[in-house]
Amino acid sequence: MQVTPDCLSCLLRQAIHTLRCSGADEQQQMAVLREVLAHLAQVEPTMDPSRVAEPMYETIVRITGKADPYAAAKKEANTLANELLGAVRDRVTQSHDPLAKALQAAAAGCVIDAGVSHQTRIRRELKRLLEATMAINDTALLRNFLKRGARVLYVLDNAGEIVLDALVVDRLQRFGLSGVTVAVKSGPIVNDATLEDARAAGLPKICTVIETGAACLGVDWSRVSAEFRDAFRTADAVIAKGHAHFETLHDDPHPGLFFLLYAKCAPVARSLRCPVGSMVFAHAPRWRAAPPATTAARDSRQR
Repeated sequence: MQVTPDCLSCLLRQAIHTLRCSGADEQQQMAVLREVLAHLAQVEPTMDPSRVAEPMYETIVRITGKADPYAAAKKEANTLANELLGAVRDRVTQSHDPLAKALQAAAAGCVIDAGVSHQTRIRRELKRLLEATMAINDTALLRNFLKRGARVLYVLDNAGEIVLDALVVDRLQRFGLSGVTVAVKSGPIVNDATLEDARAAGLPKICTVIETGAACLGVDWSRVSAEFRDAFRTADAVIAKGHAHFETLHDDPHPGLFFLLYAKCAPVARSLRCPVGSMVFAHAPRWRAAPPATTAARDSRQR
């Protein structure tokens, strides 16, 4: 996915938010923003947003000295998600299609973001999304890959929502697979989930947890570990969670690749041919092959 003008304004807002999370003083903020603005001025339209964003966060860490600006926010998000888990699990269990509802809950979990100060809003928004309909729902296609003995890789996104991702893992485990592996980042980058977050979500108790080998947004194949590369390429199905994984893997040829996300911005929504604010579980080959009109027609029938 290529960067758009909307992406640049969004990245600048993210930089400011990260500076505030880091506790940077005004002098540090100005120093960072001068470098960020100079960096954004050099962006080429062929770059993807995740690769554009990374130097900004490196600048913030270097100038503020805070290696993990979101550390406290991630812990708060995990705590809140664990408080919500029981009610969400009940919805999944009581659904006529628990796997599809678990995927929907995982997509809806994006509202448990790094800014958890407005807990009432988050609880209300999560409830609304769980009662809504996914704009794209390829759960039926996923089942074609869940044969007995199959392997699934789930590439996780952010802290907080990782707790709800465990509901998907639990449902996948019921298909008699040879194994479900989840992947987290090897170090802090924004509020992406790390091994510490996976432990907070209890994931090592129910599946294999690996690291990507890098602390980068999305997947950068030049930096990942051999273990992650092998897990990705040998998996029968790969579920890639969140915007950054969509941005960096949108053209990957894996036949069992699925994107699971909440389309929170116009560029991603346009690419997926769905409204902003949509929950999406899309089989990558189908999404790429379908012309816009066909995809829209299919989506309307799924609502």
